[in-house]
Amino acid sequence: MKWPRRARGRDDDGLREIDEELRLHIEGRTDELIAAGHTPEDARRRALDAFGDFDTVRGEMREIEARVAWRRRAGAVLAESWRDVRLGARRLRRSPGHSIVATLTLALGIGASVAMFTVLNAVVLRPLPYPDSDRLVRVWPGTFYNIAMSRAVGESLGSVTSYTGIAYWDMTLEGAGDATALTAAVVDVGYFDTFGVQPLLGRRFTIEETEPATSGVVLLSHELWRSRFGGDPDIIGQRFRFNGNGHESREIIGVMPPGHQTQGQRADVWIPLHLSAGLDIAADRSWGVEKLVARLGPGATVEQADGETRTIAARLLDGYPGIFDPEGIATASAVSLRSAVVGDAAGTLWLLLAGVGLVLLIACGNLANLLLARATGQRREAAVHVALGASRGRLVRQQLAESAVIAAAGGALGIVLASSMLAVVRVAETSGLPRMTDLGFDARVFGFAAAVTVGTLLLFGLAPALRAAAGDPHADLHGTGRGGSRGRGAHRLNRALVAAELAMAMTLATAAGLVLSSFATLRAVDPGLNTENVLTLRLTPPPDRYAGDRLVAYYNDIEQQLAALPGVDAVGGIHSLPFSADLTVFTYLAEGHAPPVDAHLPLGSLRMITPGYLRAAGQPLIAGRTFTSADREDTQLGMLVNERMARELWPGEDPIGREIRIGGRTPYRVVGVVGDVRQYGLDREPDPEMYVSVAQWAGRARSMVFLLRGPRALALGQAARATVAAIDRNVPIVELRAFDEALGDSIAGRRFIVLVIASFGALALLLGAAGVYGVTSHMVSARMPDFGIRLALGARRHEVMRDALSTGLWPSLLGLAVGVVASVALADTMRGLLFGIPPRHVPTYLAAAAVLLAAATAASWIPAWRAARTDPLSVLRTE
Repeated sequence: MKWPRRARGRDDDGLREIDEELRLHIEGRTDELIAAGHTPEDARRRALDAFGDFDTVRGEMREIEARVAWRRRAGAVLAESWRDVRLGARRLRRSPGHSIVATLTLALGIGASVAMFTVLNAVVLRPLPYPDSDRLVRVWPGTFYNIAMSRAVGESLGSVTSYTGIAYWDMTLEGAGDATALTAAVVDVGYFDTFGVQPLLGRRFTIEETEPATSGVVLLSHELWRSRFGGDPDIIGQRFRFNGNGHESREIIGVMPPGHQTQGQRADVWIPLHLSAGLDIAADRSWGVEKLVARLGPGATVEQADGETRTIAARLLDGYPGIFDPEGIATASAVSLRSAVVGDAAGTLWLLLAGVGLVLLIACGNLANLLLARATGQRREAAVHVALGASRGRLVRQQLAESAVIAAAGGALGIVLASSMLAVVRVAETSGLPRMTDLGFDARVFGFAAAVTVGTLLLFGLAPALRAAAGDPHADLHGTGRGGSRGRGAHRLNRALVAAELAMAMTLATAAGLVLSSFATLRAVDPGLNTENVLTLRLTPPPDRYAGDRLVAYYNDIEQQLAALPGVDAVGGIHSLPFSADLTVFTYLAEGHAPPVDAHLPLGSLRMITPGYLRAAGQPLIAGRTFTSADREDTQLGMLVNERMARELWPGEDPIGREIRIGGRTPYRVVGVVGDVRQYGLDREPDPEMYVSVAQWAGRARSMVFLLRGPRALALGQAARATVAAIDRNVPIVELRAFDEALGDSIAGRRFIVLVIASFGALALLLGAAGVYGVTSHMVSARMPDFGIRLALGARRHEVMRDALSTGLWPSLLGLAVGVVASVALADTMRGLLFGIPPRHVPTYLAAAAVLLAAATAASWIPAWRAARTDPLSVLRTE
């Protein structure tokens, strides 16, 4: 630590003593030399020479004295501060009710702020868990490349040093206990360099292992290695049945390090993307690469990669006409991986943090009012301190020390509350936000909590401390500083704080009302399906044993056996569960429509279903018929279309019997029209959809979700597992859950926002009402002598009550008016969070104002009623 220097020549007793001591030492030596026969000049010179560098010694001694003085002053300040803190703690113990209310008020505000910041930190602020993660970019189009295309784009990017395509496939592990469903990350050999990760054991893939014949290798996750293989270090080189993706068995070549995830998504194993040599983009039918991630080279920027991506996309459109959608090409881009992962969540979370900041400000306003009232009541005590010699600065420090005790206790309790809030709400499972696997407190969160605690101390503690030291000691000591006559002027700051609290509360209450109204509107939207009393289970049969007719027979067997369970009314299957992110899109050409000139064929979602699906899912059949067991691969290919597709293709005409060619080639005949389903979320309009029979598309239905409908369907989980295992114990159920959960997951993000903002609104309402009550009580108590005199002179009690009631209502009305203006001004910031209602929804504004006005009236009425029931003689006698 560097100690402060003392300026030369400063009038300081310690420095004067040093100079005097040095002078006496030199003069004494000089006198000795003169007595020994030296001349005065020679004696003086010899004395200085014997002493050494006088200025240096003098400076060092001054430096030592400065350090001692600094330590003495610092110790005195710390001791005095500690005494102030102890005094403040004793004063707070004398009024436990005040202390508990103040601490809990602050803890609620700090706890909510820390909880919200913890979420923001986990999602937005923390870097991705990869070395130099800021050098990673996500490249267009982001979903559904084929392997040849992903490699063509990756190889053409001159600004990157490595790249990898990423797909996620279902696999089944057999021969190491019960058959287990796994998630496989299917990646290029550049994956390890791109994400900066190396296997903990064994080796990574080689370029030779991207050929189909030699791609039968696998890397285990650390968790799977420990749980399924007991952490056996000799597992490397052994072969097991990892069914799926072209191989009956695979050689284990490595184990990944613990905790490693592929862009935030859990994977149990890693296998190589493989493609036969010579297949180009037009011939490659894989179309399963979901992401393309690359690492920027030295000096390269995201903007440079973005420009290259746009150029490559335009070149692909020209080179492969009819394969790429021009609209999709127009969206070609490269963005930082962090931005791609976080998406729109960053703006939403910053907005929520600002909202909880208003809650904290309201809490600070409440505390400031509470402490102002306390400081007014302690004027006589402060006057005694001044009479005994205390300075105004000392009074300010003592008051701040008392506030610091409250702030420290509130901050500590706030951290505990924040942890509880996150646990109760179960944010990680229900928010729909990315990167929510770890919501722990780190140094950044604790730093934020400390900064907020200190900031709140200044916000709620400074004004009361200055008020405590600003009185007239003589008047306060003799009792002439009290009285209702000064009440109106003495409480301007209290009224201003109440108005500010109500303005902020109105802003939050309006926001809460808007999101609640929006969410109610969203929940009222008909999804197109009946999700109640439906159990869903997903199966992925291994392709080496189930393909073609055998796969169709397996699905039929599953459907029949599940339908035989007691309490099951209907069973049906679909290859991709509605309301999930899974989608299959194909181009099509409809009867009566000419192929577009120099343009891409239109796109439509394709769903593969079994005959019982519509009944099991509760999806209405509008016209025609559904599929039956007679719809086989060797019969006329049939198709169902949704209402939107039928309306767009043949408006006002009967679509039954019309032909649609999938991919512009394979003809299907429309046999029925089904109701629209909001497959991708309740807030999105239905897309054009085509439904085909699994029996007529068996080769591509590699996974199937079966829906069991019945009054007790949700209790049939174990029975369904047993039924599936009885048919083939080596085909595990990948996922088992209620259909309602899938619908709930599609609105999880909005539900989280509603929960958070509604909680903020409720807290703001509670704190605002408490603030109005506290200030009204204090100001009415201060005016009790006035009320007593008026009652003694014949004033009616309802007149006194009306006057007392206006004490709290006028600042409340002003605050509500300001809050309405602020809410209207900030309305556009809410636009992205709303569905079905405008940001300036007048009924919501009126409802929020009415609720707050009712709360403020109730809070003001209690002390006003108490004032009107006061005995005037007892008040005057006390005065």
